[in-house]
Amino acid sequence: MTQQSGATPASDNPEPEQSQQARAAEQSHKPVKPAKSSKSAKNLYEPYDTPTWFYQAVRAVVRFIIFLKLRLRVIGLENVPKEGAFIIASNHLSWMDVPLVPSFIKRKVVYMAKEELFYSKVGWIVRLMGAFPVKRGEADRQSLRAADTQLKAGKIFMIFPEGTRSKIHQLGQGHVGLGMIALRAGVPVIPVAVWGSEYAFKKLRPPVTITYGKPLLLAPRGKKITREDIEEATREVMRHIAAMMPPEYRGIYGDPPAQSSGENVQDGL
Repeated sequence: MTQQSGATPASDNPEPEQSQQARAAEQSHKPVKPAKSSKSAKNLYEPYDTPTWFYQAVRAVVRFIIFLKLRLRVIGLENVPKEGAFIIASNHLSWMDVPLVPSFIKRKVVYMAKEELFYSKVGWIVRLMGAFPVKRGEADRQSLRAADTQLKAGKIFMIFPEGTRSKIHQLGQGHVGLGMIALRAGVPVIPVAVWGSEYAFKKLRPPVTITYGKPLLLAPRGKKITREDIEEATREVMRHIAAMMPPEYRGIYGDPPAQSSGENVQDGL
């Protein structure tokens, strides 16, 4: 071991016990075992497995609150798979969308939520409801791997491809993370369109519509997934979301090709 210049004599400043153990181990050719951490750090990328009874109880409360605050119309619930892994991809107009979109799905849903929320006062709630963090504005490979892991485990993964709420109440650019996750996992994507929720905290019981589209199974053109495949997969999902919305909400995905839905409509809760 090297000594720092200006060190006091050993007689005046005894060598720490840990250093003495390291020197003894070096002399006997035995490695020193690192000290164990007293408390292991939480892996936020492993979503908390919320107890089913608790999740269902929260879901019931959320639906009651939605009933009080909104005049809701639900379309296309028959398009939501009853089993297996799939992705829910929704536009994002309001904070109300976060509990609203999965509230009609009976199984538990895992989320991607912005990293800042996990270190805020509501971080424990976000964690408790099965979310994991994503670093916005960059390619967060760890969050992409976390999503892939959850889907491979047969879970439902929910994502807002725009990455944040739309301030102009129109569809914004979809981030390619959606296409990457969908192509790698090879599971169906359920496009979801919500409109009217931007008035949830501004008007008394505003009319809100939520539409669950038909499952989309995306696949690369060749044997390997390319950047073009990822971008096209993302655009396809966003175009399907736009097709289910009134023209004024479609934004940069305006005037998508018309499609016949054939879905059933449910009013209220």
